[in-house]
Amino acid sequence: MHVLLYAVLFAMPLAGWIMSSAANFSVSVFGLFTRPNLVGPDKALEEAAKAAHFWMACTLGGLFLLHLAGALRHHVLLRDDTLRRMLPFGRLRDSGP
Repeated sequence: MHVLLYAVLFAMPLAGWIMSSAANFSVSVFGLFTRPNLVGPDKALEEAAKAAHFWMACTLGGLFLLHLAGALRHHVLLRDDTLRRMLPFGRLRDSGP
């Protein structure tokens, strides 16, 4: 699950950058600098990158929900400490002398 989440989190912005480059739009990073275009203007590539960007966003949402369901499964059904260990305030109660 984590590998899929990281893969989509890496690929989705890349698809957005390609989409913007193909549409001949510059990508500004917080107004600090502008990224160079990866490709030249290309309407077909822009549409393909737009579709890829959209479906990766949907996939990211689905993976998030599956990850949340897994964490809740551990907490509610399996009754183990997985969720509690992930939360910053969950460790305070468990720390011993």
